[in-house]
Amino acid sequence: MASRVFVRMMAILVLAGAAVAQAPPQGTGANEQRGTAGAPARGAQDVQGARRSGAPPSGSIGSAEIAQLIFEEHWTRAPMAQPIIQANLGNQDLMLHLYGDQQVRKAYHPTEDYTYSGETKTNWALTVSDPKNYWDLSGTARMMLRTRNSGWRFTHIVIKTTDGKYYASEEGSGESSSWMNVEYILSDLHWRSLLMTDTPTNASNQRKPDPSLVPIIPQAKATPNLTKVEEVGFSDLMPGGWIPATTRVNAFALYGKKVPR
Repeated sequence: MASRVFVRMMAILVLAGAAVAQAPPQGTGANEQRGTAGAPARGAQDVQGARRSGAPPSGSIGSAEIAQLIFEEHWTRAPMAQPIIQANLGNQDLMLHLYGDQQVRKAYHPTEDYTYSGETKTNWALTVSDPKNYWDLSGTARMMLRTRNSGWRFTHIVIKTTDGKYYASEEGSGESSSWMNVEYILSDLHWRSLLMTDTPTNASNQRKPDPSLVPIIPQAKATPNLTKVEEVGFSDLMPGGWIPATTRVNAFALYGKKVPR
């Protein structure tokens, strides 16, 4: 009889211990961990929703600020222009700059406008600037290119910093049979300095320099100061090859921070 009582008492103690182990500690109840009414905690819910929608969570990621949209450029609905001109910028707060061969066309079609580089004879580059601001493109700053390239053309990002130096990204948007949007985090890119002048300091014993040329040739690896960017744009760093070999840019956008001049 005593042995049966002992067994029952042991069973009661085991069950009581299991219940204590499953109960939440004081001060960190189930509702506090999951939010009210058993829902996920609000912070986790917001981040998960942002990821599902493709949008970044509001505020910041860790200690890094999320870059804000500075501009998104779509060319104006206007007749073809070759070379492209200032009036073809949809955003007239920006200033257009062309380097190298000027024969970059603003094409015009019934449903779309884009730049076409197929008739350029030398390297070229197109950039824009803001007369009122330069840009801080460090941290999470990024640039989007909407391209439809052909003929082994890769559209690279080109920047000019406030010290007058030019750089091109090693990464670029390649060929595609349809328009594609590619975003680049500028601080993650690998950069090359750009040779922009053909002067005696560049000469070898094989060719005389031509000061009228703007070579736009990538050179050594470089680390630009992304906190002080004067111009942003693009180039495929090649002459045109007519319609079979050209860069086409339908739109581009910049995210970062404006810095008043």
